[in-house]
Amino acid sequence: MAICPICQTEVNDYTEVYISPYNQQKYKKYECPNCDVHWWEPLKIIPKFYEEEALEGYVSRHEGLRKNLDLRHKVFFECFPKNKKGKLLDVGCGNGVFLKEAQKHGFEIWGIDFDKQSIKAAKKNLGIDTLYNMSLEEFHNFAKKKNIKFDVITFFEVLEHQDRPMEFLQMVKDLLKDEGYIAGSVPNREGLFRKIDWKYFHGDYPPHHFLRFSQTALYKTLELAGFKNVEIIKLDFPKEKLPLYLEKKLFGNIDKLKIWLKSKAVGNHRIAISLAVEDIDKFSCSIFIPILKILKNLRNIILYPFTLPYWGKLKGKGRHLYFQAVNYGK
Repeated sequence: MAICPICQTEVNDYTEVYISPYNQQKYKKYECPNCDVHWWEPLKIIPKFYEEEALEGYVSRHEGLRKNLDLRHKVFFECFPKNKKGKLLDVGCGNGVFLKEAQKHGFEIWGIDFDKQSIKAAKKNLGIDTLYNMSLEEFHNFAKKKNIKFDVITFFEVLEHQDRPMEFLQMVKDLLKDEGYIAGSVPNREGLFRKIDWKYFHGDYPPHHFLRFSQTALYKTLELAGFKNVEIIKLDFPKEKLPLYLEKKLFGNIDKLKIWLKSKAVGNHRIAISLAVEDIDKFSCSIFIPILKILKNLRNIILYPFTLPYWGKLKGKGRHLYFQAVNYGK
């Protein structure tokens, strides 16, 4: 038996077993019939997982390779109330790409991340002193002592990592001013290619992600935490990502070959793991670069006919759910 970390419902049977290649830990997945959240047991964060770069995305964070806004960040600037500014805290700020754009939009920016390498990259990127290598719990204690409150708190791709999600949301609430906003995103477990994600990637499994949300589960979670005016937007699946997923669907996982080819171009296997082909010429002048770009374009051309049946299925079937809501006090 397990207890739902969102609504405290008792759930007797697990539905899936996963053994992590990171620590060989056996995890069991439970599905709550009350709030619709799915979660994994044992439910326990391992902080060093992030600094050890167990997943390729953390290499790009630490090296500052990704400097463009993600789609979920762009939705924030499109949908967030234009008249709401002030002090903004980004929880899990990574290398600060979102904060840099928020600063351009008139926010006073603050950021925290318990991954010290990400904070180091963010400080280099932003050049400000309101960035902290702290967990939310540590920052909550720090901010309460200094009587710091925020107008907006964002957390993109953070809630699914939590082992005590409701405590996390209550600390966020406690740091907000009355009528302050939260905004952020979580992976959408009902996205178009989630089964391929789960088959070939370890990112949506523990000890990285512990929670899986549907639109219903996310809405209920935020309401149970006491937030009002909850809005959830199901992002569309981007057409440009179709060839990547169809490649895996049709040919399986050929990432080792692709990383080997990129490492030949940049001369660094670690960097090659998370560097996109179109960005390689920023790091190298290798003669392999034009060949890699030709191969990627050729792949896209070959797979284009296979993408056509999916064009009508992209609406609301993206990899993420965006949310925003209001804090009206206790």
